[in-house]
Amino acid sequence: MSDGQDVGYIGIGEAAVALGNGELSSLELTEAVLARIERLNPTLNAYTLVMADSARADARAADSRAAAGRRLGPLDGLPIAIKDVIDTAGVVTTYGSIRYRDHRPDADAHVVQQLRKAGAVILGKTNTHELARGITTDNPHFGPTRNPWDLTRHPGGSSGGSGAAVAAGMALGALGTDTGGSVRIPAHMTGISGLKPTHGLVGRTGARPLVRNFDHIGPMTRSAADCALMLDAMAGPDVNDPDAVTQPAGSFAAALDDPVGGYRAGIVRDFADDAEPRIRELFADAVQVIRGLSVAIDIWSLPTDLDPKAAQVVSRSEGYVSIHAMFDGDFSSIDESIHQRLNVGADASAFDYLRGLQARADIEAEVSNALESRDFLLSPAYPYPAEPIKRFDARANDTLHASLFNSSHHPALVIPMGFADGLPVGLQIVGRMHDDATVLQIGHAYQQVSGHHWQRPDVRA
Repeated sequence: MSDGQDVGYIGIGEAAVALGNGELSSLELTEAVLARIERLNPTLNAYTLVMADSARADARAADSRAAAGRRLGPLDGLPIAIKDVIDTAGVVTTYGSIRYRDHRPDADAHVVQQLRKAGAVILGKTNTHELARGITTDNPHFGPTRNPWDLTRHPGGSSGGSGAAVAAGMALGALGTDTGGSVRIPAHMTGISGLKPTHGLVGRTGARPLVRNFDHIGPMTRSAADCALMLDAMAGPDVNDPDAVTQPAGSFAAALDDPVGGYRAGIVRDFADDAEPRIRELFADAVQVIRGLSVAIDIWSLPTDLDPKAAQVVSRSEGYVSIHAMFDGDFSSIDESIHQRLNVGADASAFDYLRGLQARADIEAEVSNALESRDFLLSPAYPYPAEPIKRFDARANDTLHASLFNSSHHPALVIPMGFADGLPVGLQIVGRMHDDATVLQIGHAYQQVSGHHWQRPDVRA
């Protein structure tokens, strides 16, 4: 146990039971995970900063609560990682930028406050694509994060550090942000579960803003059930986020074991047809598993007049404005590849921006229409597995499988559905607005049959 070989892979639900009955202490669990980080992080570069001393203090406090019979809930005493675009009070938060290498926020982000209220042990900050503006987590300032399944490949991004940490047993769960797929793409590429919640369900105050209409914060864990447990702690009102829900969210974990028989689902034909052949085969297998749960499945195609690329103009333009303000217009410290992407947003016309706003609204309406007669949609999470680490890849901008649902605001969960040439790939489940519970319920039901989520990479230091 001391090296975290097995404990690093314990599920959140399982760990909560072990801490609750005294079989395991938070300090034992935290020490085991810290030992695993110490051994593996020099290879994977998942963390840019490890908060070992404060994590031990958090763990001791959790053990004191447990001894007094005052555990705060399932997350109390469990080690969780935070993506380095989310503020932590007094702890360096760089946003993946060398310019902010000494930046220490005055306050925790809202979502970090929520986790602390739940008793979570904060392990440290995970690597991100610079300014969260890419999907490889090849950061020019802090180095590339490596995929635990193949060290020559990237783990996806921009939440690639969080994905690699969970996949390698270096955290029981982690926070990611998702503006165009940045939770779900790493989940797909590292073989874990990642949820982009309904827009506004998780407050974003204190997370580096990029695009108000597209930004989300979501949990990254081993399983859909563990995502639900994290979401229970994360979701709810945030008075400083104008898009946040205003009512308590309720329990997502409580609904996991409700029967799914009788649900209706739709396959997103465009995304299924666009995936590489091996991913199409694995997706067909996953669909059969879900059909075997007594779910009726039909086909849905994107309307031909829908214009997702126009909606991306909004993301690029607002991203440019946000980062321009953050850097006072001086982009000299930003990597050239990010600079080029920012310039695309700078060149958009007012007409294109307004057309993009309408396209985003049209996408939301069409996805909602598709879900009027269906409980959820299914697609491959992404068209190909993780690719070799390289400075820039044009395909890294092709994220429609994921980004469509940032435009639409609907909840979307990615869970493992098998392996293509030894690399994990994911199944995406998209639900009705504010019906994150059904998305997690379906993911959980699938995982009880498939078991792909318990596969482990053989990471050697």
